[in-house]
Amino acid sequence: MHSYFLPIGLIFAFLFAWFFPDSGQRLEQQGLIPWMVVIIFLVNGYQTRLHQITGDVSLIKTVILAILINLLISPFLGLAVVSLFHMPSELALGLIVISTVPATLSSGIVMTKIAGGSGPKALILTILLNIIGVFSIPFILKLILDQSGLISLSPWPLLQQLLLIILLPFVIGMLFRSIFQQLGDQRFLAYLPSICVIGTVWLSMSASTETLGQLNLPLLLWIILASISIHGGLMLLCWLSRLLHPSERGEWLALLFTASQKTLPVAVGVLTALEQPAGLALLACILFHFQQLFIDSMLASWLEKSSLKRSSHKYKI
Repeated sequence: MHSYFLPIGLIFAFLFAWFFPDSGQRLEQQGLIPWMVVIIFLVNGYQTRLHQITGDVSLIKTVILAILINLLISPFLGLAVVSLFHMPSELALGLIVISTVPATLSSGIVMTKIAGGSGPKALILTILLNIIGVFSIPFILKLILDQSGLISLSPWPLLQQLLLIILLPFVIGMLFRSIFQQLGDQRFLAYLPSICVIGTVWLSMSASTETLGQLNLPLLLWIILASISIHGGLMLLCWLSRLLHPSERGEWLALLFTASQKTLPVAVGVLTALEQPAGLALLACILFHFQQLFIDSMLASWLEKSSLKRSSHKYKI
């Protein structure tokens, strides 16, 4: 149920924003969105299990590759794709932002485990990419947006915002868990970040109903194709990285499913901090999120089956 909660909730958020925008617009004007972002990362920090992290010198090269692919090359790949596809400005902004943000906070780790990879190494990569990403996003995003001519951006105010609404809550959440350990019933807490993401999408899209009127089926398909191109390009880079660093299978799968994925909550936080019309930009991020979940779940399932077949074959021999 938990794995379907966010995708289904995002669909309902879009429908509510489309058909009943007034209530969402009123709540958006109260300044609730930044606080929802803070809650997302406070809870994500609390849910991060630091005791699973173990030192591994061999992981250093994989960490460097993950940073290069996920944080440095990816934004330029996003710029190339939106230029090639001639995306409208607001959609282009969304795809560039999602290309610039770091790895997903949970699904990359889950996919790694399903595929038979190393969950602890995926956790290390995820935490490092998200911490470094807070500092890299403002400056790389400024460089990319300057080249695209979409908006003018000063990196320092954006950095300050990301520190306040993303990194600080995340660190406080981790510290809270390390001091007080696990508290009580965790079932509601597991859904709280997703609820806040859904609420943020609903409020942001309710405030952008005029721009949502530009949508049509060919444009939606064009966004999905562009998203698949970016995500597929990152997966290809992860695949080719084995030529530079032929790591063991579990570590390489951790790289594949973390460095190729992008986190929707951080993209929401960045769009919130930019203070730009976010309707279509946010929609582009959501469609990117959907396609990466679909593609990666299919790939993880296939890798799991192929791993079981290899194990069975070795056992018979």
